[in-house]
Amino acid sequence: KNSRTAVYSSTFIITIASAQVQLCGPFHMILDEAGMRQISEDIEQAEEYEESPPESCMPLTIESVPLSTEIDDNPERKRPYLPSCYNVYDKIKGSIHLAFLSHLCFILASLFYLKLALVTLNWYLCTKRRGVPQDILDEDTEEVWTSWTSENGADYIFDKWEAYRLEYELFYIMGALFFVFVGLLDLIRYFDCLNMVLVLAGVAGMISALSKTYQARTIWDFVSVHMFFIEAINLLLRKHDYEGVACFRVGDVCFLIGAVLDCIGSYVGIAEHEGLWVIQMDVFSCCLWLFSALTDITAEIYYLRKRVGGSSDGIGTVQCY
Repeated sequence: KNSRTAVYSSTFIITIASAQVQLCGPFHMILDEAGMRQISEDIEQAEEYEESPPESCMPLTIESVPLSTEIDDNPERKRPYLPSCYNVYDKIKGSIHLAFLSHLCFILASLFYLKLALVTLNWYLCTKRRGVPQDILDEDTEEVWTSWTSENGADYIFDKWEAYRLEYELFYIMGALFFVFVGLLDLIRYFDCLNMVLVLAGVAGMISALSKTYQARTIWDFVSVHMFFIEAINLLLRKHDYEGVACFRVGDVCFLIGAVLDCIGSYVGIAEHEGLWVIQMDVFSCCLWLFSALTDITAEIYYLRKRVGGSSDGIGTVQCY
């Protein structure tokens, strides 16, 4: 642009000078031979400048790198996220803290469910020794129990019933709540929507614990145990990507057997044919779930001791199963 401006300026000056010479004659000539020579040199320099400009005036070029080249080309990690999301996902997926927190919640939930089954078994045996009829046992209203204990002179049974009801609600809610935590932690670790089934199972269990009628409690129990059964199927179908798979498979099978036993108990409850054997089966099912939780955390510790060394940043490199 500067070279063209210099050429046009020189040409304009020459044109004006020629016009003045023609109009005013030789006596009014403005440009002498030295001036004309200088103008000619300026024109030649401008032409050379236009043909080969110096490097300092070269146009700036910016090399653009596509965003796709920054993303890992590993086909196993191609997801519609930005590179920062890859790093977050990898850290969450390989987090030892989340893995052990999930196992701990699983153990606590199984312990609360086992305690619930033992409390129910103790209450059932106590009422059968005192001759409490089954239709009274199925009632959760204070009026029915107050009326029956007053008629039979068994006020101490009413006190035990109140204590049992409080323990039943407490242990059931705590166990179901920890299963909700397990489902949420697994959802964060695996990014698998099927883990929401475990969350729904825990929510249904808490609703069952707060239900005031036998029918509502039985229905919500039915929903909860079948959700646990679906979660057990999901665990068996899940692919493990590191050693210790056999230990995890043993735990998954135990969890599945316990869920099947709970489903059988729910069908018996809907049919209103509950008995001692149903409660004993529930205790055995909870023992299987506790064994499954202990097996999972044992396999996790075994893998870490064998494969994973110390990590400077506190984040492990174990791949979640």
